[in-house]
Amino acid sequence: MNVFLALGSNLGHRENNLHRAIALIGERVGKVVRVSSFHETPPADMDSELLFLNAAILVETNLAPLEILAITQEIERELGRERKSENGVHFDRTLDIDLLQANGHRIQTPELVLPHPEMAKRDFVMAPLAEIAPFESADIEPMALFMEIYSRLKKTLVVEATTARESEWKGVNRLLEQLLPGQPLSWKEYQALVEDSQAHLGLLYDLHNENGHFHPTLCGMITLCTTFSPTGRKAWIEDVVIDEKYRGKGLSHQLLSWAKGKGKATHQQQLVLTSRPERIAANQLYQNEGFEQRQTNVYRFSL
Repeated sequence: MNVFLALGSNLGHRENNLHRAIALIGERVGKVVRVSSFHETPPADMDSELLFLNAAILVETNLAPLEILAITQEIERELGRERKSENGVHFDRTLDIDLLQANGHRIQTPELVLPHPEMAKRDFVMAPLAEIAPFESADIEPMALFMEIYSRLKKTLVVEATTARESEWKGVNRLLEQLLPGQPLSWKEYQALVEDSQAHLGLLYDLHNENGHFHPTLCGMITLCTTFSPTGRKAWIEDVVIDEKYRGKGLSHQLLSWAKGKGKATHQQQLVLTSRPERIAANQLYQNEGFEQRQTNVYRFSL
């Protein structure tokens, strides 16, 4: 059974809380198949100044939903959560784990409601969920793709390419033609890229509806290549490109933010990219995003 879970933390070392929770879920619930980037968001439906770090994961398991609930609540307590919401009032927490949906299971008990009744209304849930499974169908109204549901909340979304799709391969080559003319990826090369555990391909979609039909358009891309070195885990940012029709709208910021979140989710300590000195606008963008310029053409961002 495939189960989608949402995780959030706004107390303590938030990244460590999420990493530890994901590891424990992998040990006690089932195989963690996909992990979203970490999204920093303001608190929703609660009075707090502490920002959340949110993520979504896909887990393969043989356990029943109520068994999963008991385990995740135990993990919450182990990682320091002292109390749940009371009478509609929400509190800061080291960890929150919500079951979102599980292979069409429908449960209505005081302890658990599946699918999660509020998931389609919350962008901090739908953004990481749509990132890891954009073409998965929701079990809750409006019974649409995760990506399509998210389009009703926001207009653009970065998803991670986890399955090689022909339409995305063609879109990636269209973007690469604007970056490296005459150097397309073959289908086998694209498959190898998507399946490489040390490469994370982020695809930026413009989410729009035309005459009531959902037509997402691939309009940007970024690649995060992870590695381990004697000075720590590092990730190189490569192939950042925005479709020429979409430039000037601040979308590069969204790609870089996704790369930072994916770097945190994959335990990287630094993000590194190179840029030629004559690329004045791009270099200013990197500096505005907090990347430190080295004496070479390298920019570095510490996570």
